[in-house]
Amino acid sequence: MENYYFMRTVLDWLREPRHFNRMMAVTLRVVATLVVPLSLVAFFKAGKVIFDLPTSGILGGILFQMFFVVAVYCVVHGLFIRARQIDALSGGDYNMFPLAAIIVRAGGEVFAGFVGLVAVGGGIFIWFTGKGIETILNPTPYFLPVFGDTTFLGGIQFIAGGVLSAIAVIGLAYLLAEGLVLVEEVAQRNGKARHGSSETSYKLRSGTGP
Repeated sequence: MENYYFMRTVLDWLREPRHFNRMMAVTLRVVATLVVPLSLVAFFKAGKVIFDLPTSGILGGILFQMFFVVAVYCVVHGLFIRARQIDALSGGDYNMFPLAAIIVRAGGEVFAGFVGLVAVGGGIFIWFTGKGIETILNPTPYFLPVFGDTTFLGGIQFIAGGVLSAIAVIGLAYLLAEGLVLVEEVAQRNGKARHGSSETSYKLRSGTGP
């Protein structure tokens, strides 16, 4: 009957840090790959809206599309880069700390890259059309901070709010990641100190010490 139960094998496989790292790296790559078709849906839906705009608004829509494409590129390429870094982890005794640090950095970078660029494109769209971002990006991502109204000043507020939000989030993400790295370094030092104390105690008990 033991052959029919697979969880022991799965748990034994996950217990090896390099295997877990590999799984997380593959997960990031899958997420990055899924972003492409999802963004294409949003891109073509926005395209339909753009060509229904008056001539003065079409340029604003096209500029938004350009910023949107660059934002998606930043997300996808950034996730693939971080996935390679996860693959390169050594998988030591405190593997989860550096792994979590990379994932936190990736999350901050994805948010900052997408929100910052979409905010600039959205502000330009508001200037040219006098319409809200939800007109061209529907549904609007829940994590996209929306500031201002549909006036010229509202466009400036939308850009400033989005860019500042991106900077704040990536700063917090990097701070948290550095905290995780620091915790790993402390744990490594404590582990080495305990190991050294154990060796000294053993030598003293066995009479092989100085």
